[in-house]
Amino acid sequence: MSNKTATTLLPEERKKSFREIHRCYEPHQAYLEASRCLMCEDAPCTKECPAGVDIKKFIRKIRFHNLRGAIREIRKANVLAGICGRVCPQELLCQKECSNTEIDIPINITALQRYVADVDFKKGPRPLPGVSSKGIKVAIVGSGPASLAVAANLAQKGYEVSIFEAEAKPGGLLTYGIPPHRLPPSATQKEIRYIKKMGVNIKCNTKITDIDELFKKDFKAIFIGVGLPGARKIGLPGENLKGVYTALEFLKDVIENKCKTKKTKIGKRVVVIGGGDVAMDAASCALRLGAQRVDLVCLEGYDEMPSSPEERRISWEEGVEIHTRVMPLRIIGSKGRVTGYKGIGIRWRKPGLFIPSNAIPIPGTEFSLKVDTVIEAIGQMPDTGNVKGFKRIETAGSGYIVAKKKTFKTSCPGVFAAGDIVNRGATVVQAVADGNAAAEAIDAYLKRKSKHRVTSNQ
Repeated sequence: MSNKTATTLLPEERKKSFREIHRCYEPHQAYLEASRCLMCEDAPCTKECPAGVDIKKFIRKIRFHNLRGAIREIRKANVLAGICGRVCPQELLCQKECSNTEIDIPINITALQRYVADVDFKKGPRPLPGVSSKGIKVAIVGSGPASLAVAANLAQKGYEVSIFEAEAKPGGLLTYGIPPHRLPPSATQKEIRYIKKMGVNIKCNTKITDIDELFKKDFKAIFIGVGLPGARKIGLPGENLKGVYTALEFLKDVIENKCKTKKTKIGKRVVVIGGGDVAMDAASCALRLGAQRVDLVCLEGYDEMPSSPEERRISWEEGVEIHTRVMPLRIIGSKGRVTGYKGIGIRWRKPGLFIPSNAIPIPGTEFSLKVDTVIEAIGQMPDTGNVKGFKRIETAGSGYIVAKKKTFKTSCPGVFAAGDIVNRGATVVQAVADGNAAAEAIDAYLKRKSKHRVTSNQ
């Protein structure tokens, strides 16, 4: 067996701790897995990688035991190689197009990527070659995956890059939103240290509320990648009861307190509302914190859920009770605390449109669950306080920044934006891809500006 399941801890073992659930390949396993690659001439897997990693090339280098070359090949397109090797939904992207699927099981691309990244960090990573300093300053607001990709790319091009992060640690969602059993903090820290060695300056506990102040400090361009730190709420009756949390505050509590929650009290029975990867993370964390039963309720059918197939499978294997095609009605409480959850079955008014307004309750399908904790995981939103401070930048909806698709320019000259704050939430690898493209756009903008300045002086 060479798929991801073969390197995964058993469900009963997984639930006992926050230990990383996927084991890293041993050298012989990585070589054998790489040897199964058909080396397709058109490499359909590469075409499905948002970041554009040349998958055929890096796997070929593994086959010839050139691991330094393999990691260089990956990092040319994806500076967060080890992180994406853990959290990238390969079954929806590169692996889906693997030609091996027609004759065998697909190549485990992310496991190979993680393998070469982990080996490289053990040996001591070598920075990608860059150019001498241009003496031009660029500011980056936020330190999530899009921002880190922009920073690394611009540092390689010789710009003086400073990242400003409001939290105590850099990484955004990577640091505060993905639990340790999926993404160990050490893996994120290694990637960020690598980017720092490229010359990127990261200032934490620094919230930027006025981009004009950055321009006054002689930054020639600004990138905004603040992500979506706000949590959406449904607005259910009983939502203000004790024992009701958003998934973001719950996961942050778990991660910050090293898997020993201080703010959230789980109890024995937990309900998680939502069908995405964040909901799956919340459910799996509740099990690891000692919940005896975890029910996950969502509007979508099993194959309609926005979570990756692998995350659904892992949650189901660990014992999460998944209730599909149901709508929450209210949260029940007693003496100011949660005691139950009430929902109802639904059908779709219009097929293929998976939103609450398209759901029709089915009479006679009401049900109740006794619970101690309710966790809402229905999506994220911008920090409106942040966005209001970004003067002259056009926003849409509840505060998403409007940026042009190819240039990532905002309505404010010299200000660019990408990642979740623009695309409203996507994968880590998509954020990296957007960051790469935004860095190219910023470089082109600064070159034109510099050329114009020289011409004007003449």
